[in-house]
Amino acid sequence: MTTDTMTLAFELAALRQVREPQAVVVDARRWAQNVGLVSIDSCAAHAFSAKHLIRRDFQVAPTTSNFRHLSSRVTTERHVLVGEAPDRPDYLPQQHWEYFALADAASAASWELDNEETTSRKQVTSWLARVFRSNG
Repeated sequence: MTTDTMTLAFELAALRQVREPQAVVVDARRWAQNVGLVSIDSCAAHAFSAKHLIRRDFQVAPTTSNFRHLSSRVTTERHVLVGEAPDRPDYLPQQHWEYFALADAASAASWELDNEETTSRKQVTSWLARVFRSNG
């Protein structure tokens, strides 16, 4: 695929489930001209992007009108959403947008998903960092 044929959006909840979010976005940029985030909470999306050094071309709230507007604004042949649910979300317009569940997209692209052990380890490490910062 050429880099000018696709706009790719990730639900923030889906991107949180991958082991290396920055690597996933960098990989996605090899075939997508535009890469962005979908989130109800714009502050959380911004914080996640900053923490993981993710460059996003857009950020939208998950509404049908936002996706229609986005597809009319970007000039790519394909528009794809990668989400955490196994089924297409109701907010995604049928026209102009394809949907891939994270598990399927990760399998096809060889992205590693976090498992419970990795997630628990990250939570403990984050907690310890906060404890030591507050006591330092």
